[in-house]
Amino acid sequence: MAQVNRIPQRQGVFAWLNTSQMRIASLYDRIATTHNKEIAERLAVYLAAGGFLLHLALIFFAQTLPALAPLVRLTGPNYLAAIYTPFAMILFYEVLLLVFAIPESTTRSIGLQFEIISLIAIRNVFKDFVQFESFNAIEQQLETFGLIVIDMFGGLLLFLLVTIFYRINSRRSAQEQAMTVPTHELEQFIARKKIIALVLSVCFFVLLGVSLWTWAVDSYHTVVTGTRAEQTLTTIFYADFFTLIIFTDVLLLVLSLLLSDRYQLVFRNAGFVIATILLRVSLTADRPYNLITAIVATIFGILVLWIYKSCSHVEGVSEVQRFSDH
Repeated sequence: MAQVNRIPQRQGVFAWLNTSQMRIASLYDRIATTHNKEIAERLAVYLAAGGFLLHLALIFFAQTLPALAPLVRLTGPNYLAAIYTPFAMILFYEVLLLVFAIPESTTRSIGLQFEIISLIAIRNVFKDFVQFESFNAIEQQLETFGLIVIDMFGGLLLFLLVTIFYRINSRRSAQEQAMTVPTHELEQFIARKKIIALVLSVCFFVLLGVSLWTWAVDSYHTVVTGTRAEQTLTTIFYADFFTLIIFTDVLLLVLSLLLSDRYQLVFRNAGFVIATILLRVSLTADRPYNLITAIVATIFGILVLWIYKSCSHVEGVSEVQRFSDH
């Protein structure tokens, strides 16, 4: 009799958990609305433009006012340094888009990670241009110019690979599209991903605040003592955030087993976790190994997705197809 009573109690616990996760997921829905995303996009544009103009103004005052001359250590020796600032703002917005993409699609999430790495490569090109006093000084600094060329073509190759990744992901048969019908299990899985995205968004702003504080302290010491900080704002932030993304991807991999334990789906998600780990390594690796690691990670992600898609088409309409985007 006692065993019979336990069954309704367990069902009550599961019902309470399901209700709770749906309520938390609805909080994410209220935050991640199309209107709020548009506001975030406009804010990112305004911050990028404002940061660019402010950086130019600081460079001007540092070079013309003797009292502000120590600011040159922070702002850079020439106006080319200001180009770096708007790209940093845009990259932060790309990371926020990555958080929003988690409940929508696993492939979209890993694709955004590849996008961020490619933009970091292009950003490094502008960062290296700062080392030249003028464009005429390029021929006297061939080693630095060589690094710029590597970043240029490395970023271009990553751009091509990201395009190939999305091209492969867009190949879906009419039968496959017809079978992507929401189920109760799928709705629960999406709700769990929304909760994870909500927690990760909080971590995003906490890490951003900590990184800003660390960067501000380092910048103060740079201006006062002249000691150059080893890490920039973006390197501090991205290294920590991509570490969080690794743990997030592993958690999603485990939760996806409640949705489907198909071999192809598990291998695809595990492969994406490996790609994320390699991307994290590329953020702190020395040049040019950082680009090589990022390119290897992207190629590996492309191959994993291509083989997964090929398996899905060979097997026909199945459970692995119904949940292929999640």
